Amino acid sequence: MKKLSSYEIREKFLEFFQEMDHLKISSSSIIPKNDNTLLFINSGMAPLKRYFLGQETPPKPRLCNVQPCIRTKDIDDVGDRHHLTIFEMLGSWSIGDYYKEKAVALAYDLLVNRLGFDSNRLYASVYRGNPKLNLPADEVSAKAWEKAGIKKEHIVRLGEDNFWGPAGDSGPCGPCTEVFYDTGEQFGPAYLPGGEFDTTKRYIEIWNAGVFMEFNKSKEGEFTSLPLKSVDTGAGLERLAMIINGHESVYETDLLAPILKIVQERYGVEIRKARMITDHMRAAVFILAEGVNCSNEGQGYIPRRLIRKVVSALVSSKVSDLNLGPVVDKIIEILSPVYLHLKNKLDLVKYNIGQEVKDFYPVITNGLERIEKEVGQLAGKKFFSGKVVCDLMTTHGLPFDVIQSDLKYRDIEINMDEFDHAYEEHKKISRVIKRGDSNLGGSSLDNLLKDLPPTDFAGYEQDQLKGKITQIIVDGAFVSTVGPETPAIIITDKTSFYGESGGQVGDCGVISSNGAQFLVEDTGKERNIYLHYGKMKAGKMSVGHSCELAVDVKNRNAIKRNHSATHLLHAALHKVVGIHALQKGSHVTADRLRFDFSNNTQVSYEQLKEIERQVNGLICANIKRTTNVMDYDKAVASGAMALFGENYTQKVRVVALGDSSIELCGGTHVDYSGEIGTFLITQETSVAKGVRRIEAVTGSAAIAYLQEQQLMLKNSADFLKVGVDKVFEQVQILKKRLSEQTKQNNDRRSLTLEVRREELVKIKNLFFKLVEGKIEEGVSLKEIGDQMMDKKDADLLCLLTTDDKALKVFVWSGQNSVAKVFANELLVEMLRPVGGKGGGRASFAQGGTSQETTESTNLIFKLAKTEIATWIERKL
Repeated sequence: MKKLSSYEIREKFLEFFQEMDHLKISSSSIIPKNDNTLLFINSGMAPLKRYFLGQETPPKPRLCNVQPCIRTKDIDDVGDRHHLTIFEMLGSWSIGDYYKEKAVALAYDLLVNRLGFDSNRLYASVYRGNPKLNLPADEVSAKAWEKAGIKKEHIVRLGEDNFWGPAGDSGPCGPCTEVFYDTGEQFGPAYLPGGEFDTTKRYIEIWNAGVFMEFNKSKEGEFTSLPLKSVDTGAGLERLAMIINGHESVYETDLLAPILKIVQERYGVEIRKARMITDHMRAAVFILAEGVNCSNEGQGYIPRRLIRKVVSALVSSKVSDLNLGPVVDKIIEILSPVYLHLKNKLDLVKYNIGQEVKDFYPVITNGLERIEKEVGQLAGKKFFSGKVVCDLMTTHGLPFDVIQSDLKYRDIEINMDEFDHAYEEHKKISRVIKRGDSNLGGSSLDNLLKDLPPTDFAGYEQDQLKGKITQIIVDGAFVSTVGPETPAIIITDKTSFYGESGGQVGDCGVISSNGAQFLVEDTGKERNIYLHYGKMKAGKMSVGHSCELAVDVKNRNAIKRNHSATHLLHAALHKVVGIHALQKGSHVTADRLRFDFSNNTQVSYEQLKEIERQVNGLICANIKRTTNVMDYDKAVASGAMALFGENYTQKVRVVALGDSSIELCGGTHVDYSGEIGTFLITQETSVAKGVRRIEAVTGSAAIAYLQEQQLMLKNSADFLKVGVDKVFEQVQILKKRLSEQTKQNNDRRSLTLEVRREELVKIKNLFFKLVEGKIEEGVSLKEIGDQMMDKKDADLLCLLTTDDKALKVFVWSGQNSVAKVFANELLVEMLRPVGGKGGGRASFAQGGTSQETTESTNLIFKLAKTEIATWIERKL
């Protein structure tokens, strides 16, 4: 076989398929677009999914390209002969054109006649089918391979490994046929027909020569036929280069060998670690060059995980020089001739990697010292304490996979049972950054803070100020220093951060000290001590250090808009709904506001629109906000509204927006009402009996909400094929048709209820109807009851049905009674004398009893005229 460079293999692959009338298309970013089922592009087909689903027409039915792919599931296997986190996929596709026989013939032609593979060393796998899923065996591909020239005994029938996809939770999928190369007896025993086909060492997959896209798999696991029968092929460039050039691993190819050489020369680590570093750095460079930043979640977690594994491997190998710049230079030098954007991203990638190394170094150094000490005490044992692993993670910030990877190189396993138990216990007692729980490591937060002085809050006047760190809390205890990636609470002598109170969430932002950064995710307030919850991003901080506290101004301004809007909403509620509409609670964030108030009935649509009109009128008036601190009694006497249940000090803060709104409030607010922009109510619901809730948005969030509503209206109009102004009229027409059809169905359904007895009880101005009946099997008693309520001859309805085993009871409360007589409460009263149970909501409830049914039914009918009727009368 003639040796070829990776560049030549790319070109030969693309030239071959272009000769076969395939259109060469450009590669896509590894960041998926409009596909939330994938973290990264993991196959050549993934960016083309819309073609296979029939959502778009491809530029040509036959396509080919070279696509970089990220597969995170292979991270732990990296370091062997052929597994990689990032690789280049040589792909070809037929979308509704040729199918299995042609795909197999093309694959054989390219491998044997163009690239020079020995057909005697080629093996092909085909799908053996799955009767449980009604998926047949792929005998067509098997015959096609035999016809092309692969020996019959080299055709292997496999199970789920030969059913590909989808590329995510759902999407196109189908049976596949793969090509393997026999790398020789030095890598294991030969395959014998009917025996095990080991694809981990001797037989290396070089090409998935045909994923035959026949099905679309739903998220529920159902398979449906695709409108087009298509072919998706993919060959790993690195593996092809390895085989063609007679290498034992992909790390000897011209794509990886120069990088591996730099790693070995600079750091002197053993070969498996050197391979892992080579691969992980290559993948991290690609991801960071796409603009992804290292983080603890989502796409950003992958480069962080990769870089930290690299740093861990170097530190554990006693490497002191952690400058990865030369490795990055070599990676970009090799890849940039093909992926041109990489060269312009060199400085960005180096900076991000350098920062991650700097932040993680103290964590890994301390963590590995602890591991080394613990390993020394194992005395030859092969299991490492799971409790220690948990402590390394939660106290020292060492990631689990880093610990596991280091121990793997030592041939030591983690005691997972012990780890799982320890980690569950940690989650129960550790609440450092979980709001609303003051139990920190067994000591109450109140006890920790009882002797501390109050914090000087200067956040009304300043977004940014200088202070001093007075205390640090980690895992429920005071500590003197906190290092990178450690969750903690930082307390300072003064702060610009608002602490959560009065329904307003706490501020977020950054505390900086001597180059170190602490990301404040939330701010709480206890005993007038401000608690900055968050995590160290870089460096370390100690008690006594001077620091700079900087609030996230954009986030705070959004909160200000929403908080001021709640005051205007409260004032409008008094005018529109009544002075009884008093605040019962609120929740103000940067995204939206929530306001609970006293009212027994639903606020009508007309009232909601009037509330919106009044609030927006006050916003347009651009009223100046004034703030005064005065004695509580004087403030209330002046007309300032105090909220029930709030505890006020003698001196209170009065926030006024002209004469329209005057309230006692400690929160942050806009300077002028016009800053709120726009106010829109998104929802009005019931929270509890006598309490309603309004949810609303302001500013840019309100504009976005309006645009979303307009789009929904336009889509509805397009769907109904009418103008926007005709949508309501068309819906009314469809509703009438549905009502007529439902009536016909109900008329048929009424015949399925055999009424045994019926009683109508008048209680004041309400009618309570009881019906005992027998229904046919499979008929819904609830549907029959709904039909009877539609007749409106009863305000309250109780349907009872019995069999040999149980009594079933259904209760409805209609429009005239639901506000006073809740169906779920009535059901409880009816079932209590017969020992039954049940539940539901105000309008409908159901339950029953397993007692002797005839006696129970008779008792309920009897009580309906006496005790139950009296109970209902009291409700009225």
